[in-house]
Amino acid sequence: MYTKENKYVVWGFIMTNILKIIYKEYDSFTPSKRRIADYIINHTNYITYDTLSELADKIGTSTTSIVRFAQSLGFDGYSGLQTSIRDYTHADDPFNASKTLDNIEHKTTHDLFKQSIDKDIENLNQTLKTIDPSLLEAAVNKINTARNIYIIGYNDSFTLAYYMTMRLGQIRENVHLLQSVGGVYPYEIVDSNEEDLLIAYWFPRYSLYTLNIINRIKKNNGNVLIITSSNTEKIKEFGDIILPTHVYGGGVKESLIAPISLSSYLVSLAAVKDYDKASKYIKESEKILQNGFYLDT
Repeated sequence: MYTKENKYVVWGFIMTNILKIIYKEYDSFTPSKRRIADYIINHTNYITYDTLSELADKIGTSTTSIVRFAQSLGFDGYSGLQTSIRDYTHADDPFNASKTLDNIEHKTTHDLFKQSIDKDIENLNQTLKTIDPSLLEAAVNKINTARNIYIIGYNDSFTLAYYMTMRLGQIRENVHLLQSVGGVYPYEIVDSNEEDLLIAYWFPRYSLYTLNIINRIKKNNGNVLIITSSNTEKIKEFGDIILPTHVYGGGVKESLIAPISLSSYLVSLAAVKDYDKASKYIKESEKILQNGFYLDT
């Protein structure tokens, strides 16, 4: 149980913002406690399920020191601290952007740059470790056999959807980016069927617009590939294939490096699996681009 007064009420729920608690007490910490605090601040999203001994090994300190650190923050022990970290990282609340601001508020320019790079590397490594290779094969098979491929991403995810549309459109035909400019419904999916594939970039907080498109595709017996964050529990029923990525940011918002890397990989594997078709399509496209499309052609 958390006993101090650093509590926040959100929609009637009492929440403890672990980073604000740590920063408030930081100046009073001993060097050993600061070492623990620094590790938690920089690795919040990766220690949610560590046992006490596992966390101690990662930090290079004793289990007793971590328990004392937790108690100094007002927790009964490590389990209370861990629960607070888990609630903080998994909470789907309106303050996701401000949570990451807590993580960078006290950073110097160099430290912030290093943290951003380190987070991206860690996201890539974690994605590589956790993703199922058989799902990648299944995803590419869907991509290569689809009649039409529709790609959607809302808000920040639109960047990913645009990137995937551009890359896939370089190796095959009938790749469509679904947009909602002016609130116009993407009528191209009305006659979708079981031969078509929707690739949805869908991250918390999950867009209802994307959900509506997913439901329409599924109603028409189409296939749905979802690329999302590492916690897939809330959306697992909506996709035929779900590819989780780690997107924890080292800055104000989440990092898109892992889903971009995954998208690039899927395109490359799809091209390798259907080499003749992809090669022919690329060559034909290049003929068009060489005809006065660029300044140096």
